[in-house]
Amino acid sequence: MEFASDRHLHIGYYEKGFDLEATAYKMADEDRWLVFLHSDQDLTRLKSAIKNYEETEKFGYEIFTVNKVDLSYEYGSEKFIEWLTSHEII
Repeated sequence: MEFASDRHLHIGYYEKGFDLEATAYKMADEDRWLVFLHSDQDLTRLKSAIKNYEETEKFGYEIFTVNKVDLSYEYGSEKFIEWLTSHEII
């Protein structure tokens, strides 16, 4: 995986008692962002959802991708909420 060195976005979900953060990294030479859930945060309530995802030491769990040239915080947050909802976390 090669990321654009100057393109990443922090996405958070801080409602309903959660304090979660993911980071989206822009792929180099592609209109695609990979979104990772940091493994250095409390993921106790997400254990069943993340068990099928690969964890990387550097980035955490790769949970979804977004195919866009530019990724706004609003759109990234919307996709993060969709992921949390689809896995019955929220």
